[in-house]
Amino acid sequence: MVKNIYIALYCVLIVGLFSCSEDKSDESMPLSEIKGSYEPQLNYLNKAIEDDPNDDELLCKRARVYFNMNRRAEALKDIQSAIEIKSGDGEYYLLLSQINFAQGKLFESIKASEKAESLGLENPELAVLQARVYWATGDTTRSFLYMKKAEQLVPFHSDIKLLQGEQFASKGDTAKAVTYFLSSIRSNRKNASAYSNLIKIYLNKAKDDSAMYYTLQAKEIDPRNPDYYFAEGRIFYKKDMKQSAVFSYKNCLKEDSVYAPAIYQLGQLYFREGNPIEAFNYLKRYTVLNKDNKEVYRNLITILNEQNKEEATIPYYERLVQLDSTNTGLKYALQRLYKQYAIAVNNDNTLQSSTAISSTVTSTRDTLRRRTVPVRKDSTTVQSSPPANSTSSDSIK
Repeated sequence: MVKNIYIALYCVLIVGLFSCSEDKSDESMPLSEIKGSYEPQLNYLNKAIEDDPNDDELLCKRARVYFNMNRRAEALKDIQSAIEIKSGDGEYYLLLSQINFAQGKLFESIKASEKAESLGLENPELAVLQARVYWATGDTTRSFLYMKKAEQLVPFHSDIKLLQGEQFASKGDTAKAVTYFLSSIRSNRKNASAYSNLIKIYLNKAKDDSAMYYTLQAKEIDPRNPDYYFAEGRIFYKKDMKQSAVFSYKNCLKEDSVYAPAIYQLGQLYFREGNPIEAFNYLKRYTVLNKDNKEVYRNLITILNEQNKEEATIPYYERLVQLDSTNTGLKYALQRLYKQYAIAVNNDNTLQSSTAISSTVTSTRDTLRRRTVPVRKDSTTVQSSPPANSTSSDSIK
C-alpha cells in the first residue's frame, strides 16, 4: 500500500512537470525555467558570445547559467574572462565569490567578496554570502555582522533564515533549525537550499514520509538538482523499492556524473543484490573519487575472487594494507599473493616497484603478469620490463 502511494505521488509529479505549458516571454533570451532546463538560455548565450566573444555582460550571464547548472569550472572560466574585460563591476566579483564558495575555496571567496564590497556593491545577496563564508571559516563575529547588514537591507530575507537554520542544525538543535528553514521557504518558496536542509534532517531522523514530501516539492522547483534524486533514491531503498532507488540514483548521475554518494550507493546496492558486473563497475569508479573506503576495497576483492581473478585483487589488498597497517591478516593474504604470482619484495616487505594503487587495475595486473623478477644473490634489485601497451584484463564481463 505504501509503495503504491509513493509510486502514485511520483507519477503525478512527473506528469505535472511535463504537462506544464512553456512560459512565453517578449525577451530575446529564453527563460531558464522552461521545463526546468537551462539549455534554451545556454544555447542563446553560446550563439551570442560566438558573435561577440568580448561582451563581458554575456560572459557573466553565461557564467551564471553554468553556475546554476552546477558546471562550476565553466562558470569560473567565464566570470574570470568577464572580469578581465571589465574589472570594475562588483556583481562580477559577487558571482566569482559564489563560485569559489561552492567549490570550497573559502579564502578565494572572501577575497572576491571583499573586492565586490570595495567596489561599492550594496547587495543583500553579497551580505548573506559573506555571513555564510565567515561562518564556514569559524569567524562568527564577522558572520553575525554581515547577517545584520543583510537584514537591514532586506528584512526577513529568506537566505538569512536559511543560514540561521544551518547554524542551529550545526549545533544539533534540529527543532529550531526546522523552524528557520520553513520560515525561509515562506519568504521564498523557491529557496532550494532550505528544502535540501529539511530533507537531510528528516532523513537522519528516519522520518521518510516528511523527507519524501519535501523532496517532491524541491524537485518541482529545481528538477536539475542531483541532491534531490539522491535523497529520493535513499528513501526508495529504505522502503524496499530497489528498482525505483536505482532509477533515482542514475538520474542523479545524469545531472552530476561524479556524484560520489550515488556511485557508492549503486555499487553497494548491486553488490548486495548479487549483480557482480554492475557492482564492480560502480565500486571501481568510486575508488577514483574516494581512495579511503575499506569496505569498497573488500567488496571489490570479493567480486574478483568469485570471478577467479585473484591476481587482480593485489592492488586492492595493497591499498587495504596502507589503510590498515596493523591488520596482520591482510598482510598475510598479500604476502601469499606475492609468493603465488612471483612478485619480488624488499626486506621491509614492500613491493620492489611502486605499491601505490594504480588508477586502474588494468595496467597493474598486466604488468604483474608479464614481469620477470631475476633476483641476484648479491642484490635485491628487481629487473622489470612492463609492456609498452597493456590491455584491460580485470574488467568483469
